[in-house]
Amino acid sequence: MTKDKKQKPIDSLEALLHRMMNRIRQSLELPAILSGTVAEVRVFLETDRVKVYRFDADASGEVVAESVNCDRLPSLLGQHFPAEDIPFAARELFLKARQRSIVDVAAQQIGLSPLDSSETTEPLDENDIRFRVVDPCHVEYLTSMGVQSSLVVPILHRDQLWGLLVSHHSLPREVSERELQVVQLVADQLSIAIAQNTLLEQTRAQADQEATINRVAKLLHSMTEMQLQQALELTVSALQAAGGRIYIAPQNPGEAAQVFSYGDWGRSRGAGEQRSRGAGEQGSRGAVEQWSRGAGEQRSRGAEEQRITMPNAPCPIPNPQSPVPSPPFLFEEHPGWQECLNMEPTVEKGKLVWAITDLYQAALQSDLAQAFFDAGIRSLLVICLQYRQQILGYLSIFRYEIDTETLWARRVDRNDLRHQHPIQSFEVWRELKRGQAQEWKTAEIELAQALGSHFAMAIHQYELYQQVHALNADLQQDIEERKQAEKKISALNAELEERVQERTAELQRANERLLREMSKRERALRARQQTQASLERLSRQSELILNSAGEGIYGLNSQGKITFVNPAAARMLLSGVTELKNQLMHKIVNHSQPDGTPYCWEENPIHATLETGAVQHISDDIFYRCDGSKFPVEYVSTPIREQGDIVGAVVIFKDITERQIVEQMKDEFVSVVSHELRTPLTSIRSALGLLARGSLNDQPKKSQRMLEIAFDNTNRLVRLINDILDIERINSGKATMYKQTCNAADLMSQAVDEMRAMAEKAEIKLELTTLSVQLWADSDRIIQTLTNLLSNAIKFSSPGFTVSLSAQVETRKEINTDTKGIGSSSDPCHSNILFQVKDQGRGIPEDKLETIFDRFQQVDASNSRHQGGTGLGLAICRSIIQQHGGQIWVESTLGEGSTFYFTLPISH
Repeated sequence: MTKDKKQKPIDSLEALLHRMMNRIRQSLELPAILSGTVAEVRVFLETDRVKVYRFDADASGEVVAESVNCDRLPSLLGQHFPAEDIPFAARELFLKARQRSIVDVAAQQIGLSPLDSSETTEPLDENDIRFRVVDPCHVEYLTSMGVQSSLVVPILHRDQLWGLLVSHHSLPREVSERELQVVQLVADQLSIAIAQNTLLEQTRAQADQEATINRVAKLLHSMTEMQLQQALELTVSALQAAGGRIYIAPQNPGEAAQVFSYGDWGRSRGAGEQRSRGAGEQGSRGAVEQWSRGAGEQRSRGAEEQRITMPNAPCPIPNPQSPVPSPPFLFEEHPGWQECLNMEPTVEKGKLVWAITDLYQAALQSDLAQAFFDAGIRSLLVICLQYRQQILGYLSIFRYEIDTETLWARRVDRNDLRHQHPIQSFEVWRELKRGQAQEWKTAEIELAQALGSHFAMAIHQYELYQQVHALNADLQQDIEERKQAEKKISALNAELEERVQERTAELQRANERLLREMSKRERALRARQQTQASLERLSRQSELILNSAGEGIYGLNSQGKITFVNPAAARMLLSGVTELKNQLMHKIVNHSQPDGTPYCWEENPIHATLETGAVQHISDDIFYRCDGSKFPVEYVSTPIREQGDIVGAVVIFKDITERQIVEQMKDEFVSVVSHELRTPLTSIRSALGLLARGSLNDQPKKSQRMLEIAFDNTNRLVRLINDILDIERINSGKATMYKQTCNAADLMSQAVDEMRAMAEKAEIKLELTTLSVQLWADSDRIIQTLTNLLSNAIKFSSPGFTVSLSAQVETRKEINTDTKGIGSSSDPCHSNILFQVKDQGRGIPEDKLETIFDRFQQVDASNSRHQGGTGLGLAICRSIIQQHGGQIWVESTLGEGSTFYFTLPISH
């Protein structure tokens, strides 16, 4: 290619390019950018026509912007060209190699200038233009259009071929390298403008969608009233549909569904549009193409857009004040509707949304298909209204079929043999397609899903409001009834007081009975007031209380079946909430009396509540769990009244097993302590009584003996009280352990020294095997434990026997008190010192090896009292050792002796 002799100055080219780029960057609307660009490029190139050709999804294309010089070439603006006009191979080169083409019809040659390699995608020299002979069909195609020279530059957007920037001239013309560079820069700027416009359109669409959602949400979540009809109308308008419907499924048996409709669901077809579903009617369902050619119908620049969408028949959106016809049928309640939906794919996995573009192609039953056909509905968008796994109904949006008209630059008819030859005519053809289904766009589906969520939430909130309103009405009626009862009781009380004043002394006992009755009624009134307050709180937080209550709560209907149950009750019965509902509670818990005798239903106190309305407060009855185990319960059964009739009962129960155990332990403790206190007190009282009466004045030895007995028993009482206080302080944590590092050998030696006098008096030999190990412990408490164990060993050993104290280190061992053995541990830092106190006494029975560590537990109580024991020493020892993180146990053989063991962790 030779350079143009009239090549424009570089500064003017740069000014022109700068002006075009500013126009592209400053404008936000793509049509304005494209129109301004083609005008600037045509003036710059001084050619007859410059146009922007945009590709459609089916590879056909349309001229979307054009600038023509004085009608020297016909206008092609708005005309469509079939995909065959630009073959697939050419489109691939435009995309992958960004190939530019320059055709000179007179010279019969074409210049190709790719910017990238089609094989490696590496950049090439932009000034490299290779010429070859142009194809004859290409020449005839351009000649038919009146073009002698052309320049084509591809326009890319997001790595896709968006369109072409084309320059046509009716005379032969050369294109300079500078002009090609400028046009390429313009094409690159157009790519940027297209990207900006795409982003702008997305932003606008998102803003419109959010505004629609906000308007619908405002209507649905209004503080005064849920405007469901207006929200439906706004939804239909936003989705550009012909109508819609909200179907609210009945939540309770016997209720009717609620339906809100907008648009003409019952649009009937005209006589010429009636279609049957029989054979031979495929043409009525498919696209009907009509072609017409009018003389002189070539488009001018001022012609308006020719691709239009219009309904099959006039179908304006009805005025909100105009009457809306009743739906011809409720397809949501059709037995085969759900099956049809299951056969249709959802728009997204896990989302119950169906976008059916063409109902004629859907798998519908014959009666459903005929109903939609008669109503003229072609496309349907169905959103399942669901809130927390609960299906509330459906939102359905429909569209009619439409007719489309497309303006083509030439008629496309592959059956016409003339079209096997090069194109020789570009006369305008209009293509009319009737009965076309409208596809649901992704943005429309997303908007419908968002609006469906708001509809579902609003419907759910409205139903909750209705339930709370009904419950409040029932509670208010119950309160009024209770107020009337209180007035009657107050009047009765006044009458009784008046009668009491008039009665004489002989009616005093009757008056006392009346006063007791009044007291009972006042307590009943207070109980009713408390129940009333509970009911008011229940109306506000019923679900939260039921789920959070620690006590079991369940409700019964008049037949004794469970209507509701809280999780705490289900846990105590070892069952699930769902499994318990609608079951006979009497059979599930096998309600029994405290002695284990099962109640028959007629004698059950809860049955009495259902029959008479009496509030039952029962303790010590027995319930059975689902696994067959039983537990004692305390429960209160209260009737549920509705308009004066008893319709059920609420039962609140709790497991009192631990309370019974505590009470039993308390009774046993009081019994033992009272016995232990009574025995020495009796002795002291008897001795002091003899001395006080002077019965032993002449017997000084016996008097002295009585004083010694009183003194010994007094010491025993002091020891008993000190031991009780000591063990209680240790177990409750009030006794502070002053732990410090101490040597085990020192503790053992000090304990043996304290007990040596007692051992010598009992003629018992003490043996000590010390072990020098550092402990982290309270030395006084450990010495107390050792002296208690040594004291017991000395007391229950015969003269001449030996009591030994020893210790040894147990590294990485764990003491198992259940098997009385030592097991291995994998913890290398777990080291203990094992203390042993061994005697040669009479031993301990095997069944008392564990119980002797409990309070007031002794092997031989009579002998222990003779020895001065309180039965609390071993319990104190166990508490001290456990506070130090150790364990204590005993091993014994009858007739051979016993060995007491306890462990303490070694200080690291």
